[in-house]
This record gives sequence, structure tokens and C-alpha cells, in this order.
Amino acid sequence: MPTPLEIYRKFQQYLFTNDYTRLPEVVDVAGYTEQCVGLTPWTTGLETALANFQKNVTSALTDMHSIEETVVEGTDTVVIRSLIEATHTGTFLGIPPTGRHISFEAVDMLRVSQNRIVWRYLLFDLYGIQQQIQAPSA
Repeated sequence: MPTPLEIYRKFQQYLFTNDYTRLPEVVDVAGYTEQCVGLTPWTTGLETALANFQKNVTSALTDMHSIEETVVEGTDTVVIRSLIEATHTGTFLGIPPTGRHISFEAVDMLRVSQNRIVWRYLLFDLYGIQQQIQAPSA
């Protein structure tokens, strides 16, 4: 039986490689509930959450990858503090694409039931992203 951390890692892999057809392997499609603070309100259903992710994140930040910095895992939960790196290639937070490579902190909290993610609460450092993409060119 996979651990919550193993399930999370597959989830991140599928998200960051646009392998969305495999998400049902690790997500409760109908019951999945998430909030990405500052970007989306509470959302239920993987289809809606994925549409929000594509509209609000991957349409503007490409070549995303993350580096896990801190992991706290329980029997049905996991909290991961990560450093995420991406390229600003689309309008994000109302700011047109700059082509800049950015990095920012994120905290991802998940609950797992029956080997599927059922609940997610994600915090991005939106202020840090904004500062990097609004900074004057050198």
C-alpha cells in the first residue's frame, strides 16, 4: 500500500508532466476538494480543479518542477514545503509574460483515503512570484 507521500509524488509528477489522464490513479475524481489560496476558492471535483490549474497556473508558468524541502507525513496526511521553479510565459496575477525564470516557496497539505487524494490545501508565495516578475529588468 503506497504512503501519502508516494501518492503525492505521483500526483506532482502527473501534474508537472501534463499526464492528466493518469491523475485518477492517485486522486478521488468526484470527491476531490482543494483550495489554492489566492488563486481559487474551495473547489470540488478533479475536473474543475484541473481546469483551474491549467487556467491559473500552467497557462502562465511553464517548465515547472519542485524540490521538496520539508516533509511531514502521517498515516493519511502529508505536508510538503517545496521550492518550485518555473518560467513566466503567460499572464499571471495580471502581469504579462516576462520570460523570467522564477522560484518560489509552496506548502502543500493533502489528505488521502483509499490510496487517493481527497483533500488539498495549497499555499504559493504569490507575493514572491509577483516581486520576481514585476522587478525591473537589469
